[in-house]
Amino acid sequence: MYTSTRSQLNLHTHQISYLLYYSPPRTHNSFHHSSNQTGNSPSIQFTSPTIMSTSQTILELSDEKKTEDYISPVENKSNLQSLRMQEKIALQSIHKLMTKEMIQIDQWLSVLCKTFEDLAYPPLHRVLQATTYFNDELQMWYETTKHEINNDWSNFCDRLKQYALDRQMNPSTWNHSLSTNNDILSFEYLIGTKFIRYSGIGDAKDWLLQTMNQFKQCGLRRLEQLQAIPFLLVDTTYLWHVENIDLIVSFELFSKLFLQKFTCTPLQPQDIPYGDTDKTLSVVTGSSFTSHLQKTIADEIIKKPTYFRGSKDDVHDWLDKLEQRFKMVKWSDEQTLQYISIYLQDDAQRWWPQASSVIKTWSSFTEAVTHAFGSTEAQQLAFEQLKWYKQTLIKILLNIMIPLWNYVKNIKDSLKLHVALQDPKTTDLFLLIARKVEDALSLTSPNNDIHPDHVTVNVATHSKPLTRPFIQQQSFRKFPQNTFQQLSGQQFRPNYPHTTRMEILLL
Repeated sequence: MYTSTRSQLNLHTHQISYLLYYSPPRTHNSFHHSSNQTGNSPSIQFTSPTIMSTSQTILELSDEKKTEDYISPVENKSNLQSLRMQEKIALQSIHKLMTKEMIQIDQWLSVLCKTFEDLAYPPLHRVLQATTYFNDELQMWYETTKHEINNDWSNFCDRLKQYALDRQMNPSTWNHSLSTNNDILSFEYLIGTKFIRYSGIGDAKDWLLQTMNQFKQCGLRRLEQLQAIPFLLVDTTYLWHVENIDLIVSFELFSKLFLQKFTCTPLQPQDIPYGDTDKTLSVVTGSSFTSHLQKTIADEIIKKPTYFRGSKDDVHDWLDKLEQRFKMVKWSDEQTLQYISIYLQDDAQRWWPQASSVIKTWSSFTEAVTHAFGSTEAQQLAFEQLKWYKQTLIKILLNIMIPLWNYVKNIKDSLKLHVALQDPKTTDLFLLIARKVEDALSLTSPNNDIHPDHVTVNVATHSKPLTRPFIQQQSFRKFPQNTFQQLSGQQFRPNYPHTTRMEILLL
C-alpha cells in the first residue's frame, strides 16, 4: 500500500479520517476563521505545526488544480471557432463530383470517408453532406433513390458505385443529359418524334405499357424516364403532374399514381346482368376503337365549338347541347370548365372574365349563366334592344319614303295615274317614270304647233335638226330638284302646251 501522496503527507502520523472529515478551507483566512469558530471544542483544535503544514499544502494543490481546470468563456468560444474553421477547410478541400470524374468514384469516396473519419462526422449527416458535391445529374439520381438509401452511409456508397459502373458500361444511354439548353431541346425532340403524348383520353394502361416499351427501344434508363414525363403529358394530365410533382420522385411512383388517376375500373363478371354478356364483351374488345372515337369527338368539339352569344341565344338549349357533347367524350367537370371560355362570344364573352373568379365547378357555372342570360332581366334587355332595332329601321325607311311621298303628293293630276301604275320604289325611278310619261303625253297633245322662235333657239344652240327633247332630259339631270320650277320648257323644246312642261313635277 502506498504510504505517501503527492503532497508528501505521512499517513502513519495522522489518521486519514481526520483529513476526510476536516477538509481544508479554500484560503488561509477561511481556514483560521473556521479554526476560531471551532475553538471551543478541544477535540478539533490542531496546534501541531505538522498538521498546519499539511493543510496548507493541500490548499495550495487544490487552488492549482482549479486554476488548471478553469477555462474562460472567451477561450472556449475561440477554440470552438477554430474547430469549425478546420472542419470547413477540410470539407472545402473535397472537389465537386463531375460526370467525367465518375470513373474514379472509388477514389473520391475514399477521400470523403477519410475526411469524415478525421472530423468524427456523424453518420446520419454524411449522406446529406456528400450530396452537396453532386452535379445536376447526380442530384436527380439521389432524389429518385433517397427513399431506398434512407440515410445509410454504406448503402449510399454501394448504390453510388453501382450507378457509376452502370453509366460506364452503357455510355450510349446517357447521350440525352439535361445539363444544357441544347441537350434539353434534343431530349424534347426525341420525345416528340418517338413517343405518343397522353392527354387523358384513351386507355391509360395501354399508353403506359407502350411508352415503357419505347423507353427500352431508345435505351433510356429510369432517371431519363422520370425526366421525360413532363414532355409526355399534355392538357389535363400535365396539370395533374404539376399538382403532384412533389410526390413523384421515381418512375415507379409516377406509374402507380398515374394508373390510380386515369385508369377506369373494369366491370367484373358478377356485375354483368345475364343476357348482356355478349354486349359487354363487344364493348371491352372495342375499347381501343371507343378511345379513338372519343379522341376524335373531343378534337371536333374543340375545333368547332357550339358558340353562345349571351342574350341573343337560348341559354337552356345551348347548355343541353353542350352537356350532351361533353358526355360523349366523358369529360369531367374540371375539363368542361377548363374549355368553356372558347364557347363564349359577344355578351357572354364579356360576362365571363368577372364571373370566372367565382365559378369553380360546372354546376356553379350552369347556375350563373342561366341566371345571367335566362332571367327576366335578360329578356327585358333583349326586348329593349329589339325595340331599338325596330325604331331605327322605321327611321331609315321614313328617310327614304318621305321624299317619294312628297313627289307623289305634289305631282299634277294628269301624271298621277300613269306614275302610280308603274309603282316606283325610289325617288330616281319616280322621276324617270314621270319624265317618260310627260314626254309621251306631249307627243299625243292636240296642239303640236312649233313656235318659230323656239326652233331658232334650238337650232342656234345645237346646230342640228330638232328631235325628241333628250337635251332637255340631260339638262334636267344636271340641276338640283329645287331648281325645276325655274326652268322653262320652251327654252329647249317647241311650243308644246303649257300642261306638259317639266315644272309640273314640282309645284
